Amino acid sequence: MFNIACIIMASGLSKRMEQNKLLLDFKGKEMFKYVLDAVNLSDISQRIVVSSYDEILDYAEGLKNFKTVKNSKNTLGQSKSILLGINNSDICDGFMFLPCDMPFITHSLINDICSFFYQDSKCIAVPRVNTKNSMPTIFPYYLKADLLNISGDVGGREIIRSNPKILRYIDIKNPLLLQDIDTKEDYIKFKNV
Repeated sequence: MFNIACIIMASGLSKRMEQNKLLLDFKGKEMFKYVLDAVNLSDISQRIVVSSYDEILDYAEGLKNFKTVKNSKNTLGQSKSILLGINNSDICDGFMFLPCDMPFITHSLINDICSFFYQDSKCIAVPRVNTKNSMPTIFPYYLKADLLNISGDVGGREIIRSNPKILRYIDIKNPLLLQDIDTKEDYIKFKNV
């Protein structure tokens, strides 16, 4: 097992979709279930779902070894989910941040990113496709204080930007695996892939 705290962020307001995209049917099941099911099959020891939505929290509670955290302040942006996730984790080697709108992610890719992180667990492990950074990113435990200082809706981008010497990139050959669904156009396009 990887001693990683995987913080699954499922509190977004889906502004670009204009409805809660995580609860939309996507190829036969709600979109959020793909991410939770992939984490459920992975070798990550700490699985923390932070959500504003009872449907997602209820589903996670039915899975093995998931901790659920209600985010009642999702209007404060991604930083609130990060804070809640970290504060509900135990000591670990790193924090993985995984948004819940990536329906093509697999447990084997999650495990691969963890294995890559352990090649140098002082690094920030960033998956990328064609030089474009993506998620899930893993931050080493010693950056916990920096992560707890994030505010607004920027996530960990500023920490990545200000620590170029400890960035390590894992290149993902299949871009579909890291595809997120943000807009109605994305939803229509990738629903039929």
